[in-house]
Amino acid sequence: MPSATVNGAKLVYQWDGEATKPVLVLSNSLTTDMRMWEPMIPAFTEHFRVLRYNNRGHGGSSSPAGEYSLDDIAGDALGLFNHLDISSAQFCGLSMGGMVGMWLGLHARERLKKLVICNTSSDVGSPEPWTARIGAIKEGGMAAIAEAGVERFLSEEYRSTGGSAVEMVRDMLMDCDAEGYCGCIAAVRDMSLTDQLDQISNDVLVIAGEVDLATPVSHSEIIVDRIPRAKLKVIPGVSHLSCAEKPQEFSRIVLDYLQGKGAG
Repeated sequence: MPSATVNGAKLVYQWDGEATKPVLVLSNSLTTDMRMWEPMIPAFTEHFRVLRYNNRGHGGSSSPAGEYSLDDIAGDALGLFNHLDISSAQFCGLSMGGMVGMWLGLHARERLKKLVICNTSSDVGSPEPWTARIGAIKEGGMAAIAEAGVERFLSEEYRSTGGSAVEMVRDMLMDCDAEGYCGCIAAVRDMSLTDQLDQISNDVLVIAGEVDLATPVSHSEIIVDRIPRAKLKVIPGVSHLSCAEKPQEFSRIVLDYLQGKGAG
């Protein structure tokens, strides 16, 4: 799999689809890697050339030393745009990927066309739970948070069916580099974008999961209230990893929006 060294990090990435089609960039959540998008790739590549990449600390990308900031992680994405000569693209990011999308809307809006931000927050609130998670991982490795991670990412109803995403989420989490993952946690913990959101001028769709406890619908409502003309779509019955629980519905909502058919 190809990689690029940008912004002080080596990022693993993958292209899917025909080179003549417009570009859609997908940005993963904390804990996951590009496998989270796999069920949606056939639908997305009917219309786009899709770029997926793994954040630092995830899925074989490198883990620079120390704690990271959102400037670091979103700067990685912008560096990849530059490395691959992407002048502008559609962008869809989930959770931490949604934070990257908001950062790009604030700092590199001319590089984005439409922006889809999913299951995310512009401010995660109290830092204590995030600092506690860093401590747990440093003491017990990624296994210390594996089951809690699955429960946070997927709804109880989905987990009870034994859906394929359960093992996928667990595998992606265990494949993270512990130090790099902790660096990314620090970036999410310290990120605060709410007061800047009114500066985003791109067309924006916000997708939320009805039963998402990690980034509740109320967090998405704050984002929609602050970004001019942003639209909100809530997917019923899903938790944080909405694209994994209902990939067909998620794909339809994103494609309808990017193709000018409304917000799903």
